[in-house]
Amino acid sequence: MNIRNVILLIISCVALITIVYAQENSLIGEWYGSIKVSGQELEVTVEFLFEENQLIGFIDIPLQQAIDLPLEIISYDLYGISFEIKDVPGNPTFTGKLSDDSSSLSGEFTQGGGTFSFSLSRKSDLEKQREVQKITEKLDAIRTFIDTTMSQWHVAGLSVAVVKDNNVIMSEGFGYRDYEKQLPVTSQTLFAIGSSSKAFTAFSVGLLVDEGLIDWNTPVKEYLPDFQMYDDFATKDMTPIDLLTHRSGLPRHDLMWYGANFSREEMFERLRYLEPNEPFRYKFQYQNLMYMTAGLLVGRMTNSTWENVVYDRVFTPLGMMNSNFSIDASQETDDYSLPYNVSENEQIEKMEFMNISQIGPAGSINSCADDMAQWIRMLLNKGKVDETQLMQEATVNMLITPHMFIQGKSANPELTYRAYGLGWFIMTYRGHAWVQHGGNIDGFSAMVNLLPDDNIGIVILTNQNNSNYTSIASYYIIDQLLDLEPVDWHGRTLASIDEVKEIEEGEGKLERVENTKPSHKIEDYIGVYENPGYGRFQIDYTGRELYMIYHSFASPLEHWHYDVFKPTEGFPAKSNILIEFHSNLQGRIYKLSVPLEQSVSPIEFEKLPPDNMSDLTYLLQFTGTYKIAGDEINVELNASGDLTLEYPGQPLYELHPYAENEFQIGEYKGYYVKFHLEKDGVTGLSFIQPNGIFEAEKVEE
Repeated sequence: MNIRNVILLIISCVALITIVYAQENSLIGEWYGSIKVSGQELEVTVEFLFEENQLIGFIDIPLQQAIDLPLEIISYDLYGISFEIKDVPGNPTFTGKLSDDSSSLSGEFTQGGGTFSFSLSRKSDLEKQREVQKITEKLDAIRTFIDTTMSQWHVAGLSVAVVKDNNVIMSEGFGYRDYEKQLPVTSQTLFAIGSSSKAFTAFSVGLLVDEGLIDWNTPVKEYLPDFQMYDDFATKDMTPIDLLTHRSGLPRHDLMWYGANFSREEMFERLRYLEPNEPFRYKFQYQNLMYMTAGLLVGRMTNSTWENVVYDRVFTPLGMMNSNFSIDASQETDDYSLPYNVSENEQIEKMEFMNISQIGPAGSINSCADDMAQWIRMLLNKGKVDETQLMQEATVNMLITPHMFIQGKSANPELTYRAYGLGWFIMTYRGHAWVQHGGNIDGFSAMVNLLPDDNIGIVILTNQNNSNYTSIASYYIIDQLLDLEPVDWHGRTLASIDEVKEIEEGEGKLERVENTKPSHKIEDYIGVYENPGYGRFQIDYTGRELYMIYHSFASPLEHWHYDVFKPTEGFPAKSNILIEFHSNLQGRIYKLSVPLEQSVSPIEFEKLPPDNMSDLTYLLQFTGTYKIAGDEINVELNASGDLTLEYPGQPLYELHPYAENEFQIGEYKGYYVKFHLEKDGVTGLSFIQPNGIFEAEKVEE
């Protein structure tokens, strides 16, 4: 080969390398277009970029809710370009060519034996600038809306996080986290998210399903042998899906746990005493205690706690390092919000924090806009964060799939019928799939929104008690991002609230019978009353009036009529609760009833005997032999420290403390033994029965 041919060969190789390099460079950037599949166009976005001197790529398929699927086997030469979607069945492969001006890329897409045409175009820098400008204008409109409307709702402070197409496009604070000191809300200010925590609990159960530790449809009792409901069918057949879909048959029963100091295990044990008002799986009824149980299930199945599982397997991989599970933990940080309420004269007033850690899986998480943005970003990305798949895609779909229909239809034409998934409400908003869950707990309200088909997620966190503003702001932001003419939810909701106020003002007062008095002297009502599910209800006397204590709530009691009293302060007074005392056949006050759950009969609390009636020294004085009509009766202490009574020809009865020196015979209501205690000791006893009182004398030893 002569020198001229060698030079020509080198020039040709250099030209070929230059052409390939130019073609490789021409790929860099974002490409938008579609695949023509079965008469319709499936929109896709492909991005190529250099990383560590290597061409890599990703593809988004919005209709399939696929974001940042990695590409592999990317090849390019003089004859064309090809690349495959990694780890997708059917070997999905694009094969095509660049146009002469490198502005378009077209060819064939093959998958599973099918071949379809595709076409992609590169957006110009001007088009990209216009898109950025459009998003900027939308975000400015959102900021203006919040700045001009939050004061009309008397919202002290809020934060907003918005995710679109896998990007956090907004994470900001508005107003004040401390209204008195005018300390501003930031994107890292902690707010209680209330029941928006339920989605984290359902997610934690899903993680264990992925591991094979839990099956969605296996009865809970197989995992928690001590699980027991009031209803035997529910006890036997309740599954994890039932726990998470509010179809247990129980009404809320929130005043069983709200303000109580029960542990999670204690509440779990008390479930068996809570009366249902609907058959199991018959009707959607929001139920926090079932989510508490789901969290307990997660803790037991991992030999840990629900908190540890969520922290280690959700918060940590998502970088949600500001988030926590207790308002105590929030108050140890430098950036947390105080809780606020709107007074009757529409003034912003500070509230007390309410610690609900014991019911945690139903609503105790505290978080911020930055952290929640990563949560919704991962969910929109089908369980994937960066290169890590936290949860299988099928399991994420299970969470946001309807499982329980919710009765009733919204009066608003923009909304459809609702269903409940696993930790999420599911419906459509103006024709768009909408997955959301709100949260309300003392002084805070939240709303978390996912529009999975549109790759949009929105979080609103506020420091206002029971606020409507979380929904109003969510609707406005959704309308903006979907290019819809905004609905005036602000004005519409204000009008509906005014209507409700008029109705409430027109409602009558509680019925009351005048000029009545209690049937007993006031001291007879004093005591501790107990319900096996709800706990203890204490009645004291201040010297002027009766006083109630239930969980963390206390109030003086006003005599209402007959043996009915009404609290006059705090939460019990605002709830218009009436307390009714009941007498037995012997004329004793032996129980009280309170309508703590409106959908079932009033909750009954039986009066407990004095504390000393469990003292062995006190009980020992009643032991001995008693004589009645020639028969001898023996009273003894058994190994358990309980009094027993033996009557000739009858079984051995256990005596249960009832009132001062008085015991119930076995399980027989209305049958009692009362010991006569004089200065010199016990002299005898009386059998108190529905058919009369019968006396027995103690035999001297």
